Amino acid sequence: MQKLLISILIILSFILINKKGRSQTLTIKNVSVINDQGHVRISWEYNGSENLKIFRDSLEINNLSPLHTITDLSITSFIDYTAQTHKKPRSYKINVENDNSIKSKIVSTYHLTFNYDSCLRQMNLSWNDLEADFTTNEWTPSQFRINMIEDGNLQPIINVDTSNLEYAVQNILENTNYTIFIETQWDNTGSTSFSNPIAKFTQMPLSPDYINAISASVEGNNTNLKFEIDPNSELDTYKLLKSSSQTGSFDTLETFITTDTEITTSDTDSEPDTKISYYRLISVNACGNETTSSNIINNIVLEVEQEEFNNALTWNIFKEGNLVDYDIYRIVSNSEPELIGSRNFIFFDDNIESLQNYSQFCYFVRATEQSASESDYSQSNTVCVYLKPRIFIPEAFTPNDDGINDLFQPVFTFVPKDYELRIYNRWGNVIFETGDYTKAWNGKEPNGNSAPAGAYIYYLRIKSPNDQIIEERGNIMVIYP
Repeated sequence: MQKLLISILIILSFILINKKGRSQTLTIKNVSVINDQGHVRISWEYNGSENLKIFRDSLEINNLSPLHTITDLSITSFIDYTAQTHKKPRSYKINVENDNSIKSKIVSTYHLTFNYDSCLRQMNLSWNDLEADFTTNEWTPSQFRINMIEDGNLQPIINVDTSNLEYAVQNILENTNYTIFIETQWDNTGSTSFSNPIAKFTQMPLSPDYINAISASVEGNNTNLKFEIDPNSELDTYKLLKSSSQTGSFDTLETFITTDTEITTSDTDSEPDTKISYYRLISVNACGNETTSSNIINNIVLEVEQEEFNNALTWNIFKEGNLVDYDIYRIVSNSEPELIGSRNFIFFDDNIESLQNYSQFCYFVRATEQSASESDYSQSNTVCVYLKPRIFIPEAFTPNDDGINDLFQPVFTFVPKDYELRIYNRWGNVIFETGDYTKAWNGKEPNGNSAPAGAYIYYLRIKSPNDQIIEERGNIMVIYP
């Protein structure tokens, strides 16, 4: 009997020793916001057998207050549907129900907020855990990672040092859906948790999908420009830019406030006879940011080199890199323009030997992109050249009224701008003069009598169409057969 009592005491002592010596552990594994409604999932590890109590911060009692009791110890996670972490951060801990000495560390969520600066095209992010005098986050972050989804596409993750609780994401696109959340990597825990996600549609007035440079036509000293704008554009401000080279810097020439889908304007300081200028039109949003740019367009400078009866035309490329057709037009004297050639390269030779009775030849080139309508052409400057003036002055005439060679009149291959003809007798007296090139001397003296046969002196002064002054002096014989 004594031996039995001793055995029972030994067994009871062993049980008590095991119970007191057993080490119970309770560890929070993760606390994460799981959706945009601010629900929080808490997970843990526990090797004991007693009920657990989940605590959450409470401003009302200035402490952590009981939130939920876990009686089924097979459960190792809990979702707090009332957390509202889309509005504020929350702190959590877990205790053994009847033993406050067995507890987890206090873990806080991070609350993410943002400010979208549409003018700088950046998203200013800031995040914080719970800051209250009754609780402190006992987990230490080792790194923050910014996750961003742009129109459904995950963008490269941005790592941020834990000394920073804010970050500005640059190059935010207009009219794009963004979802951003902070991923916290916790030091010495092997745990990663997530902040509340933020969603933002970066709405701005729609920029045009395209702006097409249509034409750049020279008219006198002006270059007339035409641009076509996407009709879906919601912007009303556009800037016309100009440069002296295609790859050089562009300066603002003019600003337009319009909702029209077509902009026409004129550069009155282009010097289009000698200078090539490059233009593009850019849309500007409400923040003053340039959004959509047109293709580059330039004027055409035509040059003509004259050699005897051949006029060699050359000009610069229009819209470099595009397929362009060039139509060459000629104006003879004051006639209507005549199409004399078409090609897709930038030179043309015009032989005018058959037109040597004319003096003035003017040319211009029209460029049309092969994909454009015929009316959307760009016209070059107009260049005029002149045949060397030719004058024929008879040496004699017979003013005997027989209808043959009765008049003295110089003949020339052009229409003079100014004209002066004087006839002198042998004593130096003027017996005929006119400023009308169509009038001839009929061999009469001022008194109406026929001039005596013999030699007379003429003086001719003419201004040609290209303002060349021509003076001729010589003798003319009056003969009566």
